[in-house]
Amino acid sequence: MVHLMFLAGGSAAAFLGFKLFEDVSENERKLSSRRRVPTAKTLSKPNEAKTSIPAGARFYEAWKPFPDEPTRQHFNIIDDETMGQGLIALVPFQPGDTVFKFTGKILSEQTLYTLQEAPGRYVEDPMVMGKILHSCDPNMECDMTTRTFRARKPISPNDYLTMDYESTEDELFRSFQCRCGAPDCRGLIRGKKFRNTNLTA
Repeated sequence: MVHLMFLAGGSAAAFLGFKLFEDVSENERKLSSRRRVPTAKTLSKPNEAKTSIPAGARFYEAWKPFPDEPTRQHFNIIDDETMGQGLIALVPFQPGDTVFKFTGKILSEQTLYTLQEAPGRYVEDPMVMGKILHSCDPNMECDMTTRTFRARKPISPNDYLTMDYESTEDELFRSFQCRCGAPDCRGLIRGKKFRNTNLTA
């Protein structure tokens, strides 16, 4: 009889213990679930504060979005029979404006699509920066420390974007005869270290 009561008591205790454990576990699951649900204050969209670029508008598809990157909303690549490929603006810029920032692979050697960041260190970008045409009186200047192009004169929609290649390159990957038409056109463009040698055509 005692044995039966022990079994009954044990069963009741076991059942009660199971119910208590089940209730605690259920409460823990509810609390944990509530902790995992993001609120309106914590929920944010990726890159919402940095950029909102429509699908297909990016030139740098292989890179993460970054502030002031060039997009097809603001720029277009043009094929010209005389000049080759160039980049035109689709929106206006005023002197001092950031036109765009660029990115690319870091190389130890020059290519046709690099700009010199430091001696023996080059940034290669064949998608956007590498399309910028040269002018001896350009409408942009390039800051290689921040990889930023800024307007140095007013830029209107459909204007070609230009820079002075000799402002960044000690020696060009390929020298060429400039025909930009600027009053101070230097003629043969070879690089910064040749500027004072009077090697013009």
